[in-house]
Amino acid sequence: MFELISAARRRKRPPTHGIFDTISMEFRVGLLDLDLNLHLNNAKYLRFMDRCRLEHSVRTGLLNSMIEARCNVVVANTEIAYVRELRPYQHFAVRTRVLGWDEKYMYYDQRFEAQGKLHTHALLRVVNMYGGKSISPQAVQEMTGMNMTSPALPEYVEQWKRLLQSKRRYTEQGLDIPPA
Repeated sequence: MFELISAARRRKRPPTHGIFDTISMEFRVGLLDLDLNLHLNNAKYLRFMDRCRLEHSVRTGLLNSMIEARCNVVVANTEIAYVRELRPYQHFAVRTRVLGWDEKYMYYDQRFEAQGKLHTHALLRVVNMYGGKSISPQAVQEMTGMNMTSPALPEYVEQWKRLLQSKRRYTEQGLDIPPA
């Protein structure tokens, strides 16, 4: 809650970064962040990621633009690869950047790093909302006056998009997961 209050108070400050810049935040694994295996709980990763995307939107001016346009953002999909565990009291950084957008979604890349090594890598796609309905990133660009062009999305994002489309088709057909 304190992060939201802080972001709301800072949202009108001039942007310090561009929308495609990487924003880094430093943290330390606390005792309340641990699971039974004594490493960072998987639910806590999502919390850190939310906080870092909020900070990214503050520093880039995106939060203020979105609030003034009465738009908001909802996470549609998340893909996380846990490479190495984060142990109690370990310092780590979360690096957040916008990769770009397509006709429907905006894509984020978030990385948890400690001591120069990648510990966790996440991809997210978010949908923009206005009046309870999803709107295209292009519509948001026009509403906020940002009028930017997305760079080409990396190949790994295109592959993820294909996987999600395949998963959606499979689910819409009402097929059950085959028994093991």
